[in-house]
Amino acid sequence: MKYTALIIIIFLILIFISGTLNYFEVLSFKTDNAVFANRDNDTYVDAAAKPISRSSSETRKKKDIELRLMTYNMHRGIGRSGRLDLDATSEVIRGTNAEIVALQEVERYSIRTGFKDQIKHLASTLDMHYAYGKSINLLNGEYGNGLLSRYPIVEYSTYDLPSVGEQRTILRTVVNIEGYRLAVYNTHLGLNQEERDTQLDYIMQLLAAEEIDYVLMGDMNSKVDKLTRITEVLQDSAEGSSKLEHSTFKEEDVQERIDYIFLQQKMKVNNYDVVVSEASDHYPVIAEAAAE
Repeated sequence: MKYTALIIIIFLILIFISGTLNYFEVLSFKTDNAVFANRDNDTYVDAAAKPISRSSSETRKKKDIELRLMTYNMHRGIGRSGRLDLDATSEVIRGTNAEIVALQEVERYSIRTGFKDQIKHLASTLDMHYAYGKSINLLNGEYGNGLLSRYPIVEYSTYDLPSVGEQRTILRTVVNIEGYRLAVYNTHLGLNQEERDTQLDYIMQLLAAEEIDYVLMGDMNSKVDKLTRITEVLQDSAEGSSKLEHSTFKEEDVQERIDYIFLQQKMKVNNYDVVVSEASDHYPVIAEAAAE
């Protein structure tokens, strides 16, 4: 009995040490790949990345930029089977050939997902840059939104959205595509319609103040007819597609389209797709777009 108690105590100490080490790791401003790790709502810029002038951005823009965008609520890497499998998540992303990936429900250092830094793991596995925006503290870890990019991330910031209950956020990142800068907004809205409307008002104010080209992606937890604050300004990348009505979320008898990629009106949508996968309770949404 004494030996059993001793083993349990040692095991609990090891868990505490592991969690503590990961906690201090999150305080670093940069990742091993010299991109970004999030700390609260501050903004950090990679010191190795040089400022890009407005003129260089416009020059590259005239040549037309074609992008393969993706938004995906990865459900902490838990598939429909209920099993945690982050490798399945990475394989889904790899299979889409997406260049910029907005992720929701991403965990770091949490005991329930094995203390893993999920966004860092995915970035390493897929050889992509990454940024992370914490929404809430969870047990000994964090929970929020992340971005993966084939292109360098030169800037990022996280904004708290007006929230009731669980704190919601929006992650803004700026990617450098051969001199063309694109702001990528990634969010996961609340479950209450009134709350979402307030959050959308805040987001549209952010977008109205944006000085460079941008896209808005994420899990809006809403059907499109309730997102007129967005669609009056931006284009729904699914519009005109044969998959316009395809659900992006499936749970028991509930099937709805609640995950979106919204583009500025001046951008051109070349293709839209919803990828059926068992790696999450949401399906990845893909849009091929050209910045003209």
